[in-house]
Amino acid sequence: MDTNFHINFQNNYNRAVNFFGNAYNQNFFMSLASKYTLENREFSGVALQKVVDRMVENSNKAIQRNSPVTYHIAVQFLGQNIDGCMENLLQRDMALKEAGFTKSPFRLAGAMMLEEDILLHAKRAKTLYDEMHRKQYFLTSKEDIPYVVLLSKGMEQPHTQVDTILQYYQSLRKQGFMLGNSLQCLAQILTMYSSEYNEMLLQYVAELKRGLNQKGIKIKPIHYPYIGILALNATDNEKIDEIAELHKSLMELKIFRMAKELALIVSIQKIIRELVEVQNMVNMKDHAFLENLIHVLGITLDVLDFVLIPGSAGDFFDFFSS
Repeated sequence: MDTNFHINFQNNYNRAVNFFGNAYNQNFFMSLASKYTLENREFSGVALQKVVDRMVENSNKAIQRNSPVTYHIAVQFLGQNIDGCMENLLQRDMALKEAGFTKSPFRLAGAMMLEEDILLHAKRAKTLYDEMHRKQYFLTSKEDIPYVVLLSKGMEQPHTQVDTILQYYQSLRKQGFMLGNSLQCLAQILTMYSSEYNEMLLQYVAELKRGLNQKGIKIKPIHYPYIGILALNATDNEKIDEIAELHKSLMELKIFRMAKELALIVSIQKIIRELVEVQNMVNMKDHAFLENLIHVLGITLDVLDFVLIPGSAGDFFDFFSS
């Protein structure tokens, strides 16, 4: 057991709770604690708040001071030139605005994911978003903006990509996954390397879920996107064993007693970071992509709980998706 990780995680969690009080929910605190601990940093609410305050000063009212998303973005700016970071962020946010995305903290989060030709990338993202909204109207919302920006980094055809997302969504449902935002997020993640449907990838995702279940870990919808990350990394049985072992030890910590589902998320984040750090020597592009994906999942953690009940609203939604 990595005792230092447990101690540092607990300490960072406590510092975040002590600084923010009851202003935010446990998902927010766990996400911050995980990020700081995995980056071998000690949480400082004072330092983070200074970054947020400077962001607000330079944002011309584009930044919501108390939004959890703002704090997640601020973590990325720690130790950097805040004025330069904000100028860059606002340029990218303007590109998304010009592409047709409405103002929201999630648009700002998506702006951080724009790269190279930001205007062209923003247009591709909006085209993909509109296609998703047309085919999955009830499940597509502003929270999806960071994902569509990541999904549109390549030159994939939006129509093909969305059709594949729908195919994964419906096929995973048949594999026992519950309908809802989390399943849509998983389906989106599975198209991030290719817009072509891959039955082997689908079966691999289902096997990962079964494997974790067999180790006594109850898989809930909030975990689905993280299973997608495991699949993208071709996580083997040895790493699944490590995740299960870490999960078991985290469950012994008091802070996870009322948030048991978050222990698996933290376990996956730690093992994936270790994998990514090794793979970074081989492929910098994939490293940055996975880092961004994990960052987006941390931002949107609060909206991944929404689940549809099969046989009722789920069938109604599927009608519009077909």
